[in-house]
Amino acid sequence: MSSLRTPLATAAVTLLALSPAAIAAGTHAQPQLGGSPQMRLVDSHHATLNFASDRLAKNAYGSLDAKITFVNGARVSGLKAVGTHGSDIKYSATVTSSKPITLHKKYTVKFRLGSAKTVERLVKVFNPGEHG
Repeated sequence: MSSLRTPLATAAVTLLALSPAAIAAGTHAQPQLGGSPQMRLVDSHHATLNFASDRLAKNAYGSLDAKITFVNGARVSGLKAVGTHGSDIKYSATVTSSKPITLHKKYTVKFRLGSAKTVERLVKVFNPGEHG
């Protein structure tokens, strides 16, 4: 009887180790945006976008599964995890705009995180070190 349990247990452990859920442990299929996203001005055409969400999965190319777009056409690049905020992960990205980015102005940003629906937020621009 014990000889039957050993192969079954080994097969179960192997299947569990190979399952996609085990590989993507800690990621969410439909991550939710947490808190209020903010931008910090770097110079007149660049800013750093900061936001928190559930852990994002990686896509087939190895980058984070998220799409962030600005209504004014600004380009978002370099999305990366930079820390934690409670149980959420903090992410940071660089925003580049052909038009000057105005301090204390609110910009409309669309976030599509994982397979969740796109959400739209107004994001205010602050100086570095300024609390918002």
